[in-house]
Amino acid sequence: MTNPCTDSTLAPLILVDAYSTGALLAQALAEHRPLLHVRSRNDMPPAFAASCPQSLFREHYGVHEEGLEPLLEKLAAQAPAAVLTGSEFGVELADLLAARLGLPGNDPEYSAARRDKSLMAEQVAAAGLPVAAQLRTASSAEALAWFNARGKSTVVAKPLDSAGSDNVFICHDALQLQAAIDCILGATNLMMRSNRALLLQEYLEGDEYVINSVSHQGEHWITDVWKCTKTLSADGRKIYDREDLLPADAPELDALVDYVEGVLDALAITHGPAHTEVILTAYGPRLLETGARLSGLANPPALQAATGNDQVALTCTSYLEPARLASFPKRYRLQQHARGMNLIARHSGAFAQFDVRKHLEALPSFHSARFRFTEGRQKTPTIDLNSSPGAVFLVHPSADRIRQDHEAWREWEKDWL
Repeated sequence: MTNPCTDSTLAPLILVDAYSTGALLAQALAEHRPLLHVRSRNDMPPAFAASCPQSLFREHYGVHEEGLEPLLEKLAAQAPAAVLTGSEFGVELADLLAARLGLPGNDPEYSAARRDKSLMAEQVAAAGLPVAAQLRTASSAEALAWFNARGKSTVVAKPLDSAGSDNVFICHDALQLQAAIDCILGATNLMMRSNRALLLQEYLEGDEYVINSVSHQGEHWITDVWKCTKTLSADGRKIYDREDLLPADAPELDALVDYVEGVLDALAITHGPAHTEVILTAYGPRLLETGARLSGLANPPALQAATGNDQVALTCTSYLEPARLASFPKRYRLQQHARGMNLIARHSGAFAQFDVRKHLEALPSFHSARFRFTEGRQKTPTIDLNSSPGAVFLVHPSADRIRQDHEAWREWEKDWL
């Protein structure tokens, strides 16, 4: 596929790190504008690098190869109309490029807080919103002392700036905490950065929710909200099982949306998509994290079937036709029930994508699937999102039909995947 927009008189759009679901954004925008691609690093993991739709872009640039100032000169010479973040990798560079090119974007002063989960919570707390108790540390002794001082209550240990549930551990005792520290510190995380420190946070009791949004000039549109359900992996880690799309009149939605809009404001996310995860505790919502980019599980056709809109389409509208945003409701409307179901591998071996798809397509509510693994790729038991072979979307007028199909799939999966 090549960029179908051949009108060279139109101002191009810049996408930074168009990987993962950023490829969906590139595909949608390529219908309307010439595209320029900027890579924020030259050591992109192969699986991510392969997801970039190379042929959709008129030019490709790497900031490390070009140098920042020469890159800015080359981009400015093409009079771009906007800079968009394609994936989590590109958040900070996209902010910087937009600001230096004089284009709408999120204030670079807060870029670090949009990536570093410790700074993120501090920024949200400074805005007057409640957050989890936390400690940022590079010391096992300090981490264990903090754990003991809190009465040895359960904590979560995680890297500061990774993604995809990479090396996130729930620790109930000092031995588990020490093992988590040993695993995290010094390791290279999913963002290809060394974990020189880690984050400990109090374990939040309550249901987990995902809230996806699109912002323009500081106004926020909520495109979809999901209630997450997790299960345990073979080694005891909590892994994602399913996400259920909430009706727009769900009783918990007002509190969630109010809190998340406050988080977006605190992090100065004024333009573009965001993906926010919170726990709804007995005391109200508490932030897990916000990513200033598309949801990693974005599936435009499934969301269009369920709500009549989706985060990718609304992001395109916000940059291409912002005046049209006024015609969209600030909160999505549910037209059909939807569930995202993460595949859970129970056994090691070759991934049989053909057989998996065949069984999925037999489910009455099956809509579509986004596979992370190709046919024949070696798999191991799932311990996080990146070791899940794929995400499946069930859409149907009947929530009960979706529930039955989910249960039927899990029965098949435990023996055959």
